[in-house]
Amino acid sequence: MNTASPPAVVAEGLAFGYASGGGLVRADLTLAAGTTAAVEGPSGSGKSTLLALLGLILSPTAGSLHITGTDTGALAAADRDLMRLRSIGIVLQDLGLLPFLNAWENVAAAFGPRLARHRTEARALLGDLGMGDLAESRVTELSGGQRQRIAVARAAVKQPVLILADEPTSGLDPRTARSVMDALRSCAERGAAVLLVTHDAAVAETCDRRHVLDEGVLSAAEPLNAPERSLG
Repeated sequence: MNTASPPAVVAEGLAFGYASGGGLVRADLTLAAGTTAAVEGPSGSGKSTLLALLGLILSPTAGSLHITGTDTGALAAADRDLMRLRSIGIVLQDLGLLPFLNAWENVAAAFGPRLARHRTEARALLGDLGMGDLAESRVTELSGGQRQRIAVARAAVKQPVLILADEPTSGLDPRTARSVMDALRSCAERGAAVLLVTHDAAVAETCDRRHVLDEGVLSAAEPLNAPERSLG
């Protein structure tokens, strides 16, 4: 009997069209737990739509999406929301950190308003990601790269099945971009499937697999050679 776990994500023929035009024409995608994948593409190619579909924010107009074997198209709206809250972490391009909270409080906010209940988990994860010394710092006092890593920790603290990151290294210098990618790889090592969208080919090449999204069509995965990964 085959007892192997299903992939973290399987999308087949995934599509979404906007009334005004554009969107996603077709995406076939399989993400395994514990791996990283990048999606490259120019502005308007459908990257944000793909993230919204994988994050269960949008419902596809065609195709199917399974997360750990569950057909998300068969779920009621409330169950989709619950799956998104429990199983998916999202790193937004604008980060969405709360400026009146410190680093660990922003991470703990992923669980809701009762921050103190999750202090230990939040501080432990910051330590695992090499940011333990920032735990008590206000996010307004941190650099852009440090805030980005706090956002990664917030997305990962619930130990989700899937972490989605929208241009996580945008505007960062190469050294800081490496630290953010190290944090995302640490999330994969903890068992999550990590998918990021990027304009930066150097960032994409550090991932386990690489896709290109062009005019709404996602290419087949290109496996990359791990020993050669570098951001320079």
